[in-house]
Amino acid sequence: MKQSTDNILLTGFFGAGNVGDEAVSLAVYEGVKEQLPGAKFSIVTRDPAYTRNFTGITAAKAVKGFYPSHDFWLRMRSHISSVKKSDLIVIGGGGILQDVHSWTTIPAFLIPACIGILYNRNIITVGIGVGPVKNRWLKELISFTCNRMAKVQVRDEKSKKVLIECGVQADKITVTADVVPSLDVKHHVSAQQVPGPAPVVALAFRKWPDLDEEGLVAICTRLIENGVHIRMLGYESVHDKKFYEQLIMKFEPRHQGKISIHVPADLKDAMQEVKNADFLLSMRLHGCVFAAAIGTSFYAVPYDHKVTEFMRRLSLEDRMIAMDALSAEYADKILDDLKVKNAGKAWSGAFDIQQQLSRSNFTVVQEVLDNKTNYSRKDKLAALRWIGKLLMKGFGTQLQRPFRFVLRKITK
Repeated sequence: MKQSTDNILLTGFFGAGNVGDEAVSLAVYEGVKEQLPGAKFSIVTRDPAYTRNFTGITAAKAVKGFYPSHDFWLRMRSHISSVKKSDLIVIGGGGILQDVHSWTTIPAFLIPACIGILYNRNIITVGIGVGPVKNRWLKELISFTCNRMAKVQVRDEKSKKVLIECGVQADKITVTADVVPSLDVKHHVSAQQVPGPAPVVALAFRKWPDLDEEGLVAICTRLIENGVHIRMLGYESVHDKKFYEQLIMKFEPRHQGKISIHVPADLKDAMQEVKNADFLLSMRLHGCVFAAAIGTSFYAVPYDHKVTEFMRRLSLEDRMIAMDALSAEYADKILDDLKVKNAGKAWSGAFDIQQQLSRSNFTVVQEVLDNKTNYSRKDKLAALRWIGKLLMKGFGTQLQRPFRFVLRKITK
């Protein structure tokens, strides 16, 4: 493998305090670096210090996020410079092309692509999730940018279908896998499990409308009554901690002392907690990924298609529990599972296949760099129009914020 001195710009939903998203950033960084050992990296993140400290990536320059409704105008010069200096723009992974929470989410990741088109930069996506996309004009933005990328790689067939519905050419899209399975998770944890005085069942949950919280309490109660310690892992530090604190209040006082909440200090800590657990019950996709990679026995409680898809690929449909149908009987299954040694070996072969598929997201980077892109004048003018439209819409959103704030106060 030849040494590369290329400049790589990585952009995803990084720096927002989510364990899974930071795992994505590390996976993309390590995946590209393995292919281009001598490359220089810049990472677009909402919080440079958080991403650096949480992932341990210190050899990359941090760039504040391209959010059109925030202060992009103030940072426009540095953003353009970061794209202009790059030889390759890598977008992803994670479920970033969706407008469920805000119209700004999709532009945040496609503005760099539009700027890249102006400067003839190669652009790829790696293991991204797509959809839902409701706004027609955002579908047009996706169609414009993705049809001009060197490689469009998505994590599942559902994402491919949404892209095609947006107008992206089917032959431009390759279905790979989520990027986090590409990580050598065992390299980031200690070889030995840290034993505790009692078996530990870890939870990686989040607040969700259809979650049967009473059923979850019933599962944990029966486990506690059988000598198990419950370890609640916060993958979104603030939100999850608050949810767990409220959940604990639903337990009988005599059981509350058998429960602990842990917010990981960094990504290695998050992985080590899964390693140390005897069993993991997880709504979180990347909790499931860590468990599958390490060999910790686990059940998934899917709240999203991405979790179901991961379990399906490992042929672990029998280890999924519907989140609206949790009951104490599942505690009995977990207790039986705790008696089985090396249960994780049952799916190790299937996970190895997914890991190779995940790593295939990055094997294309050298090929893409070897084939320089020259966009047409028409494409560049269209990209410029998109940038202008997004910035003006973002500026309008900024202007409306004080009025919306006052309106909320009045209508309370």
